[in-house]
Amino acid sequence: MTQEELFGILTTTDTVREAVKAVEDFVGTTEAAKWVPLGGRKNNRGTVEVATNTGRALVERITNGIDAVLENECDTHSCMPLCRSPREAASAWLNVPLGGLSSLSAGQRRHLANLVVLRMAPGEGPESRIVDILDRGTGLMAAEMPKTILGLNEDHKITKHYLAGTYGQGGSATFAACELTMIASRRCASDPITFTVIQFLDLPPEQFKTGRYVYLVVGDELPQTSGDDFGLEHGTRCRHFGYDLTKFKSPVGPNSVYGLLQQVLFDPVMPIWFDNRVHNYRRVIKGARNALNGAVDEGDDQSRGPQLDHNMKMFYVSLGDLGRIGIEYWVLLAPEKSNKRPIAAFVDPAKPIILTYNGQNQHEISALLVRKYAELPYLAQRLICHVDCDHLTPQALRSLFASGREEARRGQVYDTIESELIRVLRSDDTLADLNTKAKEGMHRRQDESARETMRKEVARLLKVQGFEVSTATGVAAGGEGVGDRPRGGKRGARKIKPIELKEPPTYIRIVAPEDEAIEFYPEQRRYIRVETDANSNYHDPSRPNESRINVVVEGDPVHLAGTTALQGGRMRILVDCGRAAKVGSSGAIQVELQRPGMPTLSDRRNVSIVNPSPVKEKQQRIQLPPFDVRPVPGLDSQEWIILDWPDNANEVASSAVREDGLLVVYYSTVFPRYLEYVRKLERRDPMLAVSFTSRYEIWLAVHSLILDEDQRQHERPDGDSTDEADLSERRERCRIAILSALFAAREVSQPACPVED
Repeated sequence: MTQEELFGILTTTDTVREAVKAVEDFVGTTEAAKWVPLGGRKNNRGTVEVATNTGRALVERITNGIDAVLENECDTHSCMPLCRSPREAASAWLNVPLGGLSSLSAGQRRHLANLVVLRMAPGEGPESRIVDILDRGTGLMAAEMPKTILGLNEDHKITKHYLAGTYGQGGSATFAACELTMIASRRCASDPITFTVIQFLDLPPEQFKTGRYVYLVVGDELPQTSGDDFGLEHGTRCRHFGYDLTKFKSPVGPNSVYGLLQQVLFDPVMPIWFDNRVHNYRRVIKGARNALNGAVDEGDDQSRGPQLDHNMKMFYVSLGDLGRIGIEYWVLLAPEKSNKRPIAAFVDPAKPIILTYNGQNQHEISALLVRKYAELPYLAQRLICHVDCDHLTPQALRSLFASGREEARRGQVYDTIESELIRVLRSDDTLADLNTKAKEGMHRRQDESARETMRKEVARLLKVQGFEVSTATGVAAGGEGVGDRPRGGKRGARKIKPIELKEPPTYIRIVAPEDEAIEFYPEQRRYIRVETDANSNYHDPSRPNESRINVVVEGDPVHLAGTTALQGGRMRILVDCGRAAKVGSSGAIQVELQRPGMPTLSDRRNVSIVNPSPVKEKQQRIQLPPFDVRPVPGLDSQEWIILDWPDNANEVASSAVREDGLLVVYYSTVFPRYLEYVRKLERRDPMLAVSFTSRYEIWLAVHSLILDEDQRQHERPDGDSTDEADLSERRERCRIAILSALFAAREVSQPACPVED
């Protein structure tokens, strides 16, 4: 078999078996054929198998294709202008607006998408697809391939800031996800095509602990062919035989390759073309962010983009020495019964907060941050948040992201970003108002006398367990200690009244008492609300030179760290108080609105630096807050979806959330142990089952109040992710629910003598 014949089979076959046989026949009949260790390393398995997600490994190969296109554009434009990021390069050389692909027309996106193509063929099934990735990039000469696309941890990209790749190994993770890979490339139409085959080579176990990844050479050279049918004047083709896409069987949606690409390439610097020959459709991949911003292409379900209840445009927040981050978010319209998880079309509903670098999804933060820490439980299945990390310092990026790009590292940078997100979400009155409206349709009325009886019984049981219980009806607002995560506490949702916008505008004001200074303590960051009747075009933080609203922060203690966009007459300014600020010092915040040909409008508030609220001494004391206990009827209920409980009735018994000072305890009526006792007691006497449920609710309330108090006094342990904390709490609640069911059943079957208060 000749090299041309081998290349012809590998580029045209639709079966993995035929490709493997062709390689075996070629090696068996070509005396000079041999296998060379990938990257020149005999022990290369650990480097190649660094990825754990075959889908994300595929995206790394696509990222390499985008880099190749940008490299070709750099050559075409003689590297001018100088670009310091892939997004700048795409803007300068491909005319992609810096605001993203949503600013292009559908035709412009389709044209650009033709530069990088992912083609998926059936193969032998989901576990053994044939996946092609073709790029019309710079292409590679035979002498370049061993140190580039066949290399590992090479440094040819490390000085090229206009490329996304850094570590020289990302795309190689695809070799571990398939049986065989062909890579073919050429620099220009007049050059021959250089190609090779990569596979895993088992070695004698009596001599070697493991095998290695190898590529095919003939003599000391890579195979070559004229390749008139290559289909690319210049560029690279990577064809994977037997690629494992078991987790992505669906044609569209979260469990599909299309959904994977939209989520991981959340905000790509350029679109790609997806040719799905398994499910027989072709689409532009533009990223979920651009779809959320209204970009619509042929084949998209919604002709006008998603319907939104709220959208905060991208704004940037300074993190001091760590650089700055961009934040934007979307709230999808309240779902119909047929679509209880509307954000699933764009992100993983369990992790709707996306951290990106160069537009690629690097990490996802749990919905627990939205439900619990931002106190927006009813928006957790509708709110999507994007954090752009492109402008973090190199040191911060190294601390935050691992080279595998599958998840972020916990530490100072991660915790700072989480805390900032919580401040942003908690300071948005529109979000609080939407959350309040969303919960109204879920709440059931409860007899006031029954509620008071439950309160007394819960207080009695807490006293029995050694807690000193205050009968106050409210909860003291919790302050934020130095460096603490913004946590719960009493927060009343402000009623949002629409502002009538005028041209020219007539006022601008800082939402704070005029006769009181705004108080800060050292190291505190606060979002200050501003209202005006000016239209949104008066201030856009992404166009600072065009803004007609100026924010002046006076005095050494405080400085401006960022502003949000002006939307509906409202915006927020982020003010940071430095660590070195002295208690007793003062400053001022002033907002100015410039009106062409008219006097400037302004408003001003003084700032004073105070001591942080003293940390109260921990004690066995609970101030009994208003609370309510509500059943969740089943896995298909709206409550179950909003609470984001798992799809297994055995794994969740209850949870609790704070709603404007009210502690609401939700419990599952299909939790097995609870359901078992209810059914047994109903057969004996229906009233016993009713009484059992009342006692069960009381025990769950007691536990929730103790747990809530503990959480309010202790931050979650360092190193625990929100996912880990959520899972740990869920397991504890399941254990307590089993005990609560046991106690409640005994109480109704054999009523005990009441314990004196």
